[in-house]
Amino acid sequence: MMNKLNSKKWIVAVSGGPDSMALLDMCVKNKVDVVVAHVNYHKRDTADRDESCVRNYCEMHSIPFHVIHPKKTTTGNFQAWARDVRYDFFVQCYLNEKADGLLVGHHQDDLIETYLFQKKRNSIPSIYGIAEKTKQGKMLIQRPLLKMSKRDCMDYCIENHVPYQIDESNLGNDYTRNKIRHNIVEKMSQEERKAILKEIKEKNIEKKKIEKKYSPIIKGKQLNYTLIEHEPKEIRLVCLRLWFKQQKRQEANNTKSFFEQLDHVLISRPNYELELNEGLFTCSNRICEIMGNEDKSYKVVLQSIHDFKTPHFIVKAKGLMGVNACTVKESDFPLTIRNVRQGDFIQLRFGTKKINRWFIDRKIPLKDRKNWPVVLNCNDEVILVPGIGCNVEHYSIKPNLFVLKY
Repeated sequence: MMNKLNSKKWIVAVSGGPDSMALLDMCVKNKVDVVVAHVNYHKRDTADRDESCVRNYCEMHSIPFHVIHPKKTTTGNFQAWARDVRYDFFVQCYLNEKADGLLVGHHQDDLIETYLFQKKRNSIPSIYGIAEKTKQGKMLIQRPLLKMSKRDCMDYCIENHVPYQIDESNLGNDYTRNKIRHNIVEKMSQEERKAILKEIKEKNIEKKKIEKKYSPIIKGKQLNYTLIEHEPKEIRLVCLRLWFKQQKRQEANNTKSFFEQLDHVLISRPNYELELNEGLFTCSNRICEIMGNEDKSYKVVLQSIHDFKTPHFIVKAKGLMGVNACTVKESDFPLTIRNVRQGDFIQLRFGTKKINRWFIDRKIPLKDRKNWPVVLNCNDEVILVPGIGCNVEHYSIKPNLFVLKY
């Protein structure tokens, strides 16, 4: 399992729990080149204890150790915010360390729990359970422990004298996932585990077959529902979701009930309209299309600074200091100004900021987000986002580049 990781350098996400500590110790014993990343949210009184556990292990084994202490300053879902902060930090470590990817200690209990959570939400996910390999932008994420149970991870730590800590917030039933974990997953017999893992595998195989078979139908801007209306309902629902995903619509993440309702209408009515979060879903003689979903991407390359105007932004060489200004050097050229993309982030004085998270925090309308300009240097680093500001390396009291969203 671990010998396949030897030839690369990895960031390891380590919380201090038995799963991530077991993963870290396996890497050490197999001489895998690793750098540890730890996030301390200070949400629990024992959070510093967990950090000390990880730090002490790293010092003992001469492993580079990186930690952040983020503070939530906005209202809203803590779990979503925490995940964004966590993975932004992992990406930054990955870039700074020139690593090959990220290792995460998700185990078999997490896989089963995620699948049962998906079933409870009645969702149509990209994958049932948890994928062994995924990507965050260009960063590869690998999960080597998916065949080990949580009990296996704890037993490994005990047998190998690996210190670990228990997150007390996971012991209660405050969240749906915790209820699934304690009331169902932890009480499963080995036979029940094998049965549910077989079910997950079969559902993913079937889903891949559907995606491959119906790919020619769902990859266009229009969806001809007459080509799938006589297929079983489950196939129609998967095709609908995949088509929405192909159109890069956030509705692709909606629950199964959304697609069931839409499918019911499309089967019974040849003509239909539905207002989306942005744009309009239309069906004319069972030909589906999303209006207002046109590709609005743009890209402008600058070899020097000069005043000009586009339909999306204005560039000036003079202006006032603030969130629309930065200082660029000759080594930054050529500059690129384009609209924001998924995964874009900027390094600010107080840490990494995911641009999409800033949109959410500031309640920027969806219609404005696609056209929001960002400025990148020749290394493809975002150095300025109008309305947010510039990164730490391009701030000065005498800025020479000003970009305003038009």
